[in-house]
Amino acid sequence: MNPTETVTEASRAPTLKIGGKVLARNTVLNIVGQVIPLLVGVATMPYVIRHLGPDRFGLLSLAWMVVGYFALFDLGIGPATTKFVAELLGKGEIEKLPALVWTALVTQSGFGLLAGILLAAASPAFVDRLLKIPPGLRPDAYWVFLILAVSFPVNFAGGSLRGVLAASQRFDLLNAIGIPSSALGYLIPAGALALGFDLPGIVLFLVISRVAGLGATSFFCLRLYPALGRRCTFNRSLVRCLLGFGGWVTVSDAVFPILLYFDRFLIGALQSIAAVGFYTPPFMISSKVGILPGSLAATLFPAFSTSAGRGDGEWIRSALVRSLKYLVLTVGPAALVLIFFARPLLTVWLGAKFADEGALVLQILAVGVLTNSLAYVPYQLLRGLGRPDLTAKFHLLEVPLHVALVWFLVTRFGLPGAALAWTLRVSLDFLLLIVAACWITRTSPRLLAGRDLLRSVATLTGLAACLTIVRLSSHVLLTDACFTLLLTAGFLLGGWHYVLDLEERWHIRLWLKVPR
Repeated sequence: MNPTETVTEASRAPTLKIGGKVLARNTVLNIVGQVIPLLVGVATMPYVIRHLGPDRFGLLSLAWMVVGYFALFDLGIGPATTKFVAELLGKGEIEKLPALVWTALVTQSGFGLLAGILLAAASPAFVDRLLKIPPGLRPDAYWVFLILAVSFPVNFAGGSLRGVLAASQRFDLLNAIGIPSSALGYLIPAGALALGFDLPGIVLFLVISRVAGLGATSFFCLRLYPALGRRCTFNRSLVRCLLGFGGWVTVSDAVFPILLYFDRFLIGALQSIAAVGFYTPPFMISSKVGILPGSLAATLFPAFSTSAGRGDGEWIRSALVRSLKYLVLTVGPAALVLIFFARPLLTVWLGAKFADEGALVLQILAVGVLTNSLAYVPYQLLRGLGRPDLTAKFHLLEVPLHVALVWFLVTRFGLPGAALAWTLRVSLDFLLLIVAACWITRTSPRLLAGRDLLRSVATLTGLAACLTIVRLSSHVLLTDACFTLLLTAGFLLGGWHYVLDLEERWHIRLWLKVPR
């Protein structure tokens, strides 16, 4: 390729902007991208469960769980693609994209093929011995696992291509593909059952929809970077780079289920299966608060990677502090509502028995939700700076501590002990991550604990104090809810004038197109 072609191609490449307006827009897009499929799932799931029956629905759930574990065979190449594509865009080295993207795509597809072969080979063991599948369902189970095994190369390849769009901050395109694709994951089973298809047919249609999603993702990637279609190159030296980053991501992904699910396993072993049922709904409610920080984190990872490529340490430090402030102002009130209204929420949703068993659990988990939400920011910052080894090592360190803590606290305090163990673990995780992030980015404690965060925490503390007074002075739920709405409005108004600076208010007005 001659220099003239390189310059022409670079001039046509999309200009990557990672300002606050872009991050806010992409965060909202990601929230919408999660909420819409969730609503579709809530609407269709009862029909699917009723018509599939417990056995077939359980088989489908177990199959997806097995597929989730086999997905570890991608060795983190999807996030690695996001990281290194964003870094190249930050440096302006557009001409290097084809080699990186095609190397990632071929490598990840190869791992997908390997994972598919292993799953197909292991299917008899899963169906006949490891999983308690009724004899009448075993033929369907064989077909389900084989169809899913064939889909692995498609799923893995999609991870690389989605990484290209994420690195380019094109979350509009990602969600334009992701929302229909995720919604189809719920609509296809319902539609296929209505048309008389059995379980293997449903899974086959789901795989076909994923192939269509891969085609759409490929189309948008080629539209953004036409050179990807002209220069299909594979660079072996890049494989080591991708695996070096992705390997540590895989370590975190491998230990994460232990950190997430061990408490429920131990509750079932030490308490009862019914106790697991009482613990799960509060955990589900609290986890939904993570939609907002998760959506922000998805945009921050490529943004931090791009800024690292540019060497823009000032933007990284500013984004770290501001992101923490925004999460305190948004997730904080949601956590307080869960703390002060845990019992009414559970009573209305599941009844008095669940409220008696789960109210204190939900309150403790709500505290952990806030610290866990804050941890998203330094976690993505460390990955964006090319240090996934630190996050993986922290998770490895936390596993034995978490196991011991859950055992000790569940034995003595039951379900609230499990919630306390999770809250303490995520708080330690946040502490380790924020210290490491500040050390690597040379963010001083004075900047971290400066005006922005102190004022946001002070405003949230004021809201908590007012809610405490309301709950202690009134026992009428409707009255408490009305006062809570008024106090939350006051909190937002106070945050607008007391916490946000002039530049942030200007950007929000511009984004919402509100006149001064």
